[in-house]
Amino acid sequence: MATTGAGNSISVFELLEALRRRKAYVIVPALLLTLGFGLYAYTQPSRYRATARLAAEQTATPDYLKHVVTPAPNVQDHLWTLREMLFSPAVLEEAAKLTKASQPARGNLTARALDAFKNNIDIKLDGERTFQLSYESPDRYEAMSVANKLAELLVELASMKHEQTNEEAESVIATQIENLKKRLEQQGKQLENYKSQVAHALPEHIDDNFRVANELQFQYQDRTAKIADEEARRTSIQQQIQDLEAKGVLDGQDVYEKTPAEIKLDELRITERELETRYKPGHPDVIKIKRQIEETEKAVAALPKKGRSEPSPTYLKYVELKSELEAIGQRIRAYKQDQKDMSAKITDLTKKIESIPQHERVIGDMKREYNVGESQFRALLDKQLDAKLARGLASSDTGFAFSIIEPAGLPTRPYSPQRPRLVLMGLGAGLGLGLVLAFVLEQNDTTFGTVDDFQSFTSLPILGIIPNIQRIKRRKSGRTKNPMIIAEPESVAAEQYRLLALKIRQQCETANLKVVMITSSAGTEGKSLTAINIAAALAPTVEGRVLLVEADMRRPRLKEYIGITVPPGKGFHDLLMNPADSLDKYVQKTNANFYILPGGVPLANPVAVLSSPKTRAVFERLRQEFAIIIIDAPPTLPVADSHILSGLSDKVVFVVRARQTPRELFQHALDGFDGANLLGAVLNDVDYQRTRYAYAYEYYKTAA
Repeated sequence: MATTGAGNSISVFELLEALRRRKAYVIVPALLLTLGFGLYAYTQPSRYRATARLAAEQTATPDYLKHVVTPAPNVQDHLWTLREMLFSPAVLEEAAKLTKASQPARGNLTARALDAFKNNIDIKLDGERTFQLSYESPDRYEAMSVANKLAELLVELASMKHEQTNEEAESVIATQIENLKKRLEQQGKQLENYKSQVAHALPEHIDDNFRVANELQFQYQDRTAKIADEEARRTSIQQQIQDLEAKGVLDGQDVYEKTPAEIKLDELRITERELETRYKPGHPDVIKIKRQIEETEKAVAALPKKGRSEPSPTYLKYVELKSELEAIGQRIRAYKQDQKDMSAKITDLTKKIESIPQHERVIGDMKREYNVGESQFRALLDKQLDAKLARGLASSDTGFAFSIIEPAGLPTRPYSPQRPRLVLMGLGAGLGLGLVLAFVLEQNDTTFGTVDDFQSFTSLPILGIIPNIQRIKRRKSGRTKNPMIIAEPESVAAEQYRLLALKIRQQCETANLKVVMITSSAGTEGKSLTAINIAAALAPTVEGRVLLVEADMRRPRLKEYIGITVPPGKGFHDLLMNPADSLDKYVQKTNANFYILPGGVPLANPVAVLSSPKTRAVFERLRQEFAIIIIDAPPTLPVADSHILSGLSDKVVFVVRARQTPRELFQHALDGFDGANLLGAVLNDVDYQRTRYAYAYEYYKTAA
């Protein structure tokens, strides 16, 4: 379902009906755009396209060469590469020499000319192994010759491409081999340098490092024990010296001053004792110090002896203890220095042992990288050999062999512009635009199209549905001078007017009504013609006379519809000015029981006349003389006449023209009247052929 601008749902059939009503909005844009596209298509210059078909056959490669020859790429990829080569400036200039545009030029073509030439070339696949090469030109002979030339150039480029590819591959491989060789040499040097820097921290030296560390730990503990022994010995000697000094060992003893040789001998002996604690007797340092002691003893023995008294044994003991005390101090210092050196060595060995996994990972990574490089190097050597073999086998036509299977022929009809297609495009665009325009207009249409539209908008009852009389009139030559009741009494419109008159008569008889005003929201809605036909239809059915009053004194047109003559001074306005005159002077009889009070001369402002008490007096006289009075009143919105006349009427009937009266305008007109004074509405100018009453009436008429 679709929705109208008023919010009502409409069916597909109603949509089609809307298109039928607004067919002009569809047809006119379609005709204009079709004409425009057609003019454009037939004013454009013709261009011809010549097409050559080529085939790409993959040649067979011997089994013993399959590992050498590079596999052929996909046909489309290979064709794309050849297309780029074909579009190179040198190749394009060679083919462009056959065009008329290049003949006036001297030397090479400009970049713009080459681009224009290239845009006329098209290459596309039309099969698994075949493709088309096309060229467009205003000259069909030129299109054929250039297309064939391009096909020949493409075949030549394809034969050169394989050899060029092998040469480029060999050059690239040689460059890669040289670069990889330099990189391997550099990696080898880096590996050797790293190994030399961490030689004692390598995994292969871990056992030696542990062994040395254990030995140093053992020696460190040994020095600790010796220091403890020496400390105990030094404490004992110090006690002995203190005891001897307390006994006066130094009293009365001459101080004996040693010679330099004796002092050196004492120092050598102390050093000997230190070395004996650290090394075995066969150690070179121990042997060397013993030799120095022997030489020094000989030198001391050769010295002349000084005259002095012989020291006592106690004093000699004291001197010996002092010498030993000094030797113990030297040994303790030597032991502590040894411990310090050993501790440093142990710390260094510990760090080396702890760093072995890290160095092992680094060396492993370097070796793996080096091994990968070696593998790549060997692979590149194999590829270099294969490339050399492939270059030597380039003449064996490996890969794709391109050939022309269908040369370009002479075009017989233009390729562009495609004039029929453009015309159809214009027609389609016009129809589309027209449909959109019709849809927009239909969506924004606030008029009453059908009875359902009216009934969904207002509760005012519909008294009658009048078909489109204008269509009936168009089937005749000239304009009718009589209402439908008189002109075509057997027509559908006449029957509808009779039905409308019947409903009004019933309302009048039921409610004892006499005066019914016929009006509309605005002009051109058919209220005058409706009033005439209602009065004409009532006349034969009412006991008494029926009067039609033309109260639209601004535009009196009753004489045009009925064809009567209104003498000067004999109109409705004249009666209002002279209410005491005889009614027979103003009222005209048309046929039995049907009387007319014409409007007379047009008035610019009849409000003052209608508002006077004379008007009410005239209508009181008319009520006494006639059974039913139908007032043809002016439209309600433009002027105030109808509002004055409604006060003189018993009921008001609104005439609404289908597809013309806007809803908001009609509602505004209704708001000016009392709802109790409204009798109903007449939906005028309805498309009778599209209503559900048409078939029933035609069937009944045919059967009768």
